[in-house]
Amino acid sequence: MKRIILILILICLSSFVLAEDKPSYSYEIPEKLTAAEKADAPELRGNIYPMWGVPCMNFTYYAVYQDSKGREPEYIRINLNNKWIDLKKRSGNPKSGATYVHHYVPTSGNTNFYYFEASNGAGKARASMIDSPDNGPVIFSEKFDNNQIILLDKDGKEIWTYDTGRDWVEGVAVSKDGNYIAAATNFYVYLFSKDSNKPLWKFCKTCKLPEYVSGNFAGVAISADGEYIAASLQSQLYFFERKSNEPLWTVNIESGAIGVDMSDDVGVIAVGVANAGDKGDKIFLFDKEGNTLGEYTAEHPGYKQTGNFYQPDVTPDGSYIAVSTGCPDRRAYLFSGEGNLLFRSEMLTTDTPVHKSAISDDGSLIAYSADHNQGKEIVFLFDNKGKKLWSFSSEEDAVARAVSISGDGNYVAAGTTAGHIYLFSKNNNKPLWKFTDSAFFSQFGDIKLNSDGSLLAAAGTTKKIYLFSKNSNKPLWEYTANTWLTKLDFNGEYIVAGTGPREYFFEGNSVSSDEIKCKEILQSELFEVYYGGLTEELPRIICGDGVCEPPETEDICCEDCKAGGCENAPGLDNCGNGVCDSPGETRYNCAEDCSPQGVMNQEAMKHCGDGICEAPETKDTCCTDCGGCMGVVKKAGDEIEDGEVRQQEKNKSFFSKVINFFKKLFGAKKESQQDSVKVIIENTKTAEKISPENKPTGAKTITETTEKDGRVVENTVTVDTYE
Repeated sequence: MKRIILILILICLSSFVLAEDKPSYSYEIPEKLTAAEKADAPELRGNIYPMWGVPCMNFTYYAVYQDSKGREPEYIRINLNNKWIDLKKRSGNPKSGATYVHHYVPTSGNTNFYYFEASNGAGKARASMIDSPDNGPVIFSEKFDNNQIILLDKDGKEIWTYDTGRDWVEGVAVSKDGNYIAAATNFYVYLFSKDSNKPLWKFCKTCKLPEYVSGNFAGVAISADGEYIAASLQSQLYFFERKSNEPLWTVNIESGAIGVDMSDDVGVIAVGVANAGDKGDKIFLFDKEGNTLGEYTAEHPGYKQTGNFYQPDVTPDGSYIAVSTGCPDRRAYLFSGEGNLLFRSEMLTTDTPVHKSAISDDGSLIAYSADHNQGKEIVFLFDNKGKKLWSFSSEEDAVARAVSISGDGNYVAAGTTAGHIYLFSKNNNKPLWKFTDSAFFSQFGDIKLNSDGSLLAAAGTTKKIYLFSKNSNKPLWEYTANTWLTKLDFNGEYIVAGTGPREYFFEGNSVSSDEIKCKEILQSELFEVYYGGLTEELPRIICGDGVCEPPETEDICCEDCKAGGCENAPGLDNCGNGVCDSPGETRYNCAEDCSPQGVMNQEAMKHCGDGICEAPETKDTCCTDCGGCMGVVKKAGDEIEDGEVRQQEKNKSFFSKVINFFKKLFGAKKESQQDSVKVIIENTKTAEKISPENKPTGAKTITETTEKDGRVVENTVTVDTYE
């Protein structure tokens, strides 16, 4: 018998991101497969690509089916928003692994829930589900190509900012003496002095950002005096001295780390690990030399994912480590500095994670925050014996994604995804005050009390950093950043914050749930390029081929599906730009953009002009990187570097297309001669502000001289110039 979960259920996810969402419709959570049903079953794994984007984008759900006996699937399908859909095979074989896909174009900001199921005729397997289905794609209103690390003093004065571009910030930390700031992004670790936004050093493992930034778990911590930094990047924990970006040691932590913390003297370093698969999610404890003090995995027989360990919190002297877990474990934990388990709570939620923990300096009190159902407990206060002292619930809130406790343990604060901040005394669960940010899609991702609880810093999706006094819910000041703020640290004198979407994946809809009529379909980087190893052609949504087939509709593909076709159908003006622009271009009339081979060739050559000669670049195809250019590109008598024109085109990244797509889709109106643009959505009540892309300001003529077959050839082209 199926269990029906209505509005506001919280979902535990099994891949990539750890946030959970609440559907705006009823969703059926099926009974789990029995042991008999799973006997002699195939292996199945699945996901979605891209993980996030905008409405009217072409997303690909994909599953890999593998059977040890080489049996073909009796069926392989996806349950998408309560509807079963058969997947289409794209490549491979059942013995070594076959890939199946389904394409989907969302036409609103509504949440999408899915899981996969397959049978080999003997047994059944599922993927993208722990206790409940996965959620994706995430539809965002931000493009996240203008991320920042921000340093403020406690009076709200900006000390400096540092731009990380498309690289999301995953962790920030300020030393107790305030002299040094450490930060971790998806791909880099940075160390700064408080006196300059020029990094003292930076470290990277994968130093070239991909066109599509899907997010890597990372974390960072800094010693009280700023002399040592611990940071996680891509399944490794790195330990540095302040004076060098050469790690003193590196440890394999088996998977991505959601958070890192350390004691003041670096005697204890704690790391929470997520999505480790068969290895099991763990909390690791290390000493200053990289020796393992302890590690712990929650036991849940029958589950590959046993419970992600979230951001740990270590007491200054390293005596205690507080941490919490996700699905299916959903508990609060306390460990000693020697790695001993001091307490493991009961399950604190029904089917959703316990997200954050915060411990007082002496380790006597620990606060935890959780995702839950509306009106259920979202904040808990425990003592270090494992006794729950009190909990807090609100009919207005279902998720508290941020929690903090003052160093002296006298105050507890929590931030929710309904735009609320609560301040409590340790003595009871009645808030001392409540702050409400009533802006559309207002959520608080991180908050931090100072040592005596007199000041509270907070940040979230309204792009604002706030500072409060314990005496009032009226902010002392507020500071506006470029985009959503996801990470924050506060030592009482300085606030460091970082931007990105990490805390807000699947936490409500930042785009309206109203239906949108798609004027074009935005294509992301081709799935074959992302996934790798696919040699068969992967069909795209092809408007204009005369066939109306799912997921094409009248709104999505009027040429094929609407009687009489489209008025003012677009032509082929953009053929050759590396993007299969729909409607209009197809594999038949623009093979260089829309055929798999053409797109693969364009993708492979995208980095021509970056100064690195790499396959398939050659002297003939990319002389700017590989040598052999016989002339230089000139403009009005001034030399510009080889490949600059290509680089200008390269810089119009996929996410530039995203924002331009928003403008085309909804229509943009300039408010002034400044850079802000307000996008008006005709059939919604809320107008969203979105930063613009570089705008053409004119044109320039460029002449390139080359030698071909012993002759000098001069080519003249006109290109747009940009601000």
